[in-house]
Amino acid sequence: MMDSDYNLSELFSALKADVTEWVETRLKLLQLQVFEKTAIVGSFLIYGIIIINLLFFAFLFAFFALGFLIGKWVNSTAGGFAIISLFYLLILIVLYIFRKAIFTGLQNILLDVLNSDSQDETPVSVEKP
Repeated sequence: MMDSDYNLSELFSALKADVTEWVETRLKLLQLQVFEKTAIVGSFLIYGIIIINLLFFAFLFAFFALGFLIGKWVNSTAGGFAIISLFYLLILIVLYIFRKAIFTGLQNILLDVLNSDSQDETPVSVEKP
């Protein structure tokens, strides 16, 4: 009977070591998955910020040119820029009206990025013609 208790004690000791190793491995895997998701989201946000900045300056200079062009048509540079300002105000009102839909859409894109399993996949669903 003593030999059986000794084998059972060894068995529980080995089982404890295996379970401890498994838990540590799972925690390390979870940590690596969190790091991966953080890196994916961070790169997505940095890429988005770069694109938004480039688009901002492109639209800024395009609207400056449009302001001067409209100013030439109405014989008043201030009038041209006032019309462009009204256009910006109109865009701001539309964005305010659709803020919940825009917020939900951006949230869904971020969740798609977080839930993508591979970096090879395109996180945002883009329909190809």
